[in-house]
Amino acid sequence: MNSSIRLIDSKNIDENKWLRMLSKTTPLHSQYCEYWYINSVCNKWKAFIKGDYESCFPIAINTKAGFDLVYQPFFTRQFPFLGAHDGQFISDVFSLIKKEFQWIRINLPFSFNELTLDTKLLNFQSLNLSYDYSSIYNNYSSNAKRILKKTEGLELEKCDDVDGFISLFENEVGSKIGLVDENYRSLNYLIKNGISNGQIKLFSINKNEVVLGFVCIYFHKNIINYLKGTLTSEGKKLGGMYFAFDQIIQQYAAKDCIFDFGGSNVKGIASFYEKFGAKNLTYYSHEYNKLPKLINKLKKIKDKLL
Repeated sequence: MNSSIRLIDSKNIDENKWLRMLSKTTPLHSQYCEYWYINSVCNKWKAFIKGDYESCFPIAINTKAGFDLVYQPFFTRQFPFLGAHDGQFISDVFSLIKKEFQWIRINLPFSFNELTLDTKLLNFQSLNLSYDYSSIYNNYSSNAKRILKKTEGLELEKCDDVDGFISLFENEVGSKIGLVDENYRSLNYLIKNGISNGQIKLFSINKNEVVLGFVCIYFHKNIINYLKGTLTSEGKKLGGMYFAFDQIIQQYAAKDCIFDFGGSNVKGIASFYEKFGAKNLTYYSHEYNKLPKLINKLKKIKDKLL
């Protein structure tokens, strides 16, 4: 075991050195690891750091019923290994996590089975915006092109109505996927922090000055990340999300950018993103469980605990 690896609480992390380390990590992977971003979505987190911030791995921590749990926070796809890491550092970190925590569920850009973690292959969708708009548009599906012709009169405007967005999101999306109050508080905090530092923009989708929905975009280096969005029933009928995505693609086409749709393993949602020419990329969910047998047997209790 490498003795230079330390587990450091988030409040003791050197933010300047953390930023330097992020600069050495692929933006598509590092986007959820900005210091302010993790602080926004996690009540408690720490990082395994090697040497003078040569490499690290952040973990979100929760304690329930006396058990220490490592989990993947809502509104993050994955936490990657950051900086100049190698196979030995990865092995050492997982060995330390296994000793410290009873249950682990984390997402990584790669599969790691050394510690007999339960691993699942997952997908997300992204679109290369380095081509000109006409070339990108030509790869839209015929269905997307047809719906876009019906969106005349819609407007996409920058706004700061975070509370309005959260309320509509809760009614139209969150209630259907089981989000709880804590999730909405995290999302609210995340968006407001991102707007404050200029890395998140909230847009309203309007027609005749009536708000039909919202789109929230997170900007990280050359990544344009569709964080969350929601529509009213009328907004759905009018193709509001088709319009919003097309507007964003037009604005950033022919630039060295990647439109990260946030990703979904739900076939219908993934198919929607693919209508804009988005391609599937993979990542992996890893779970390790050494909770007491009684907790694992009592599924209802276990689900509530986790």
